[in-house]
Amino acid sequence: MIRKAAMKDIKSIHWLLTEYAKKGELLSRPLSHLYDHVREFYVYVEEPEDEVIGCCALQICWENLAEIR
Repeated sequence: MIRKAAMKDIKSIHWLLTEYAKKGELLSRPLSHLYDHVREFYVYVEEPEDEVIGCCALQICWENLAEIR
């Protein structure tokens, strides 16, 4: 199931992003940044455990520019 991220998901999102950053596939994000931008994230969770399997975010920079994460 895909749903909006919640505060309880931030540590799982951080873990996922850190793993891919270690591989050099994306830039790492500090935990504080994720808490500040939780509203931009969606998560894919496996039920019934509600375990975060994947995540994505859309950060709008200005009128015609956005970053997909």
